[in-house]
Amino acid sequence: MYYKDIERKVKVAYAIAREARNKGLDPIDKVEIPLATDLPERVTGLVSTVIPQIKDVRIEKRIRQLEKEYGFLEPIIAFVIADEIASEKFSKFPSKLEAIVAGIRVGFAYLTSGSVSSPLEGFTRLVLKKNENGEFFSAYYSGPVRSAGGTAAALSVVLIDYLRQRFGYAKYEAKEEAIARTVTEVYDYNDRITNLQYLPSEKELEVLAKNLPVQVTGDATEDLEVSNYKIVEDVETPKVRGGFCLVMAECLAQKSAKVSRLIGDLRKNGLPFDGWDFLDKIVALQKRKKAEGEMETAVYIKDLVAGRPVLGHPSRNGSFRLRYGKTRASGLSSVAVHPALSYLVSEFIAIGTQFRMERPGKSAAITFCDSIEPPIVKLEDGRVMKVKSIEESKKIVNKVKEIIYLGDILISYGDFYNRNHPLLPCGYNEEYWLAEAKEKGISAKGISLEEAIKISEEKKLPLHPSFIFYWQSINLFQLRDLLKGILEGKINGEIVLPLKERQEAKRSLELIGCQHLVIADKVVIKDEAKALLYNLGILGLEMEETKKRIKGVVSKIDDAQGGSLAIINYLCRSKIRDKCGTFIGARMGRPEKAKPRKLTGQPNVLFPVGSQGGRLRSFQEAIKNGKIIADFPIYYCEECEEETIYYVCEKCGKTTKRMSFCNECNQRVDGKCARHGKALLYTVKSIDVKHYMDIAKEKLNFTDVELPPLIKGVRGTSSASHTVENLAKGILRAAFGLSVNKDGTIRVDLTELPLTHFKPNEV
Repeated sequence: MYYKDIERKVKVAYAIAREARNKGLDPIDKVEIPLATDLPERVTGLVSTVIPQIKDVRIEKRIRQLEKEYGFLEPIIAFVIADEIASEKFSKFPSKLEAIVAGIRVGFAYLTSGSVSSPLEGFTRLVLKKNENGEFFSAYYSGPVRSAGGTAAALSVVLIDYLRQRFGYAKYEAKEEAIARTVTEVYDYNDRITNLQYLPSEKELEVLAKNLPVQVTGDATEDLEVSNYKIVEDVETPKVRGGFCLVMAECLAQKSAKVSRLIGDLRKNGLPFDGWDFLDKIVALQKRKKAEGEMETAVYIKDLVAGRPVLGHPSRNGSFRLRYGKTRASGLSSVAVHPALSYLVSEFIAIGTQFRMERPGKSAAITFCDSIEPPIVKLEDGRVMKVKSIEESKKIVNKVKEIIYLGDILISYGDFYNRNHPLLPCGYNEEYWLAEAKEKGISAKGISLEEAIKISEEKKLPLHPSFIFYWQSINLFQLRDLLKGILEGKINGEIVLPLKERQEAKRSLELIGCQHLVIADKVVIKDEAKALLYNLGILGLEMEETKKRIKGVVSKIDDAQGGSLAIINYLCRSKIRDKCGTFIGARMGRPEKAKPRKLTGQPNVLFPVGSQGGRLRSFQEAIKNGKIIADFPIYYCEECEEETIYYVCEKCGKTTKRMSFCNECNQRVDGKCARHGKALLYTVKSIDVKHYMDIAKEKLNFTDVELPPLIKGVRGTSSASHTVENLAKGILRAAFGLSVNKDGTIRVDLTELPLTHFKPNEV
């Protein structure tokens, strides 16, 4: 029922979108994004936007067959389907290079689950170049490759080389200047443009650039020129290439160990290709760097920007305690924390907040889980408590003096596997205890202290984690102070310690996470008194015997071997596991990315006004000048026998024909120029802006008086075809106070809209 409801709503949304497109206000009359019910359909649908014949049920069926054979999302599927498409098993292409590019895009799309633009916009093109060995592959990358993730982007280079070997093209051999350019350019990008997530050593980059069997390159993305080696063979620009730097540093170098392992898996599955053993040299260099003590500062701290709160420092006690697992809402790159924490950190944490974490690396989205270890706080009155619910958190948020423990962070095993990060020890928790209990035939949840003690002593199980403390968080001196405090205090169902004389003992209680109150000049432990006494091995002992036992331990603690946990295990009748495990630092990611991404100048419409629009790029100003001179697309209406700039003729409403312009012939042509071959999809022309404004007003039923006082365009369009939006859209956006966003979205509060021209059901 749930999925059917989603499907129904999606169909309604598409029906509305189709109706909107049919009004002729867009460059094309159909909704470009095809619906997909599974990964194969997503992959073919994505790539078909640039290569239409890829939307083929035979390709989708083949991908499903490969998934049954090898498993879901296995990299070998991307390589096999790319090979078959490049071999033209499903459809023919104008050239072998175009077939190979189609295979690369489909394979890359599968590696990225068909959910990002990298296969279309990150990998931009493949060019054949020549060296003394013959024709080699030159792969061009741009900035959007970042969205693919390091592993998938690195594997796309491996995929390109696999197809190079399959179809017999030559190997790329970088010259010394190209190798030196790589090192210089990557460091220039990191130092002068933006911090890389991973900055390889110069030696790593040299090994990589020298041994890559295909050329990785890209178009210039920055105005900045490289500081050295500006003119290099096979590199067309002296400017910094962002996509090239990202692939070399954050993909191939950073993920070299994982890519090497995946290549080994591909070979085991029978894929015959070689030439990637050099990755082992890069891995060895990285291990040597780590062994020599060149510890990299935690990246999430290193690239800290003002306004993004740090919630936990790297591996600091009290940061997020690592816990393996996932909820229904979390999973790959999505972690969970306790919901009570959100209010304790001034609501900086919300569902969907981007977290930059110390380990296992990369960022993750936040979700909530209330069945994990909650935060532990200290209040202004000295009380220490676990905040187990949102309601409790709201009540005490203004009284919190210190957050001692942030609580658990629930991270799936898949995040560690995907990042090629070794598994880290986690603190002893309920899942761990239940697994050990199951081996002994015990099934128990929500047990009391008495039941936990009985099970532990009779079945030789560690004490249940609900009744142990963070003993590894205090040293032997702090443990001694705590024992001395108990020695001087009173035990009678609860523990009462002197506060003034034993401030150190109070701090030790805070660090082990033991809940307590402060009443007058006394520390009072109530709820967890019995658990603490049992941990210390004195539960049920007479006072004299208790004092004798504590004195004996205190006198020998300076010479004790091991830490505080070892002493506790000596005292307690049950095994006490380490509750601390690994603490993980984190900070808020990029909250500014959630705001509307408005274009510079906040234009209302992507329609050029040229210099005629004045300082404000105003259509009103352009109308005073009578014309606009700018780059415009060329459409021809066969019904009216006139040129226009719109896909749909503004006079008769019929679909127009897209034309080109040959600068050599200085005339409009249909497709490519018969004489000169090339032709542009646009030309510089002068248009009567008042004509197009009057048509837009008529379509919207606006009078001159009702027009917004300022309608803003752009100085000029930047797309390859210079396609423009219909001016009617600009009038509507200006009327409702909307601007064009970089990502094509519009954010609007319907309660603030002036609904003069529309009925409620039309908005």
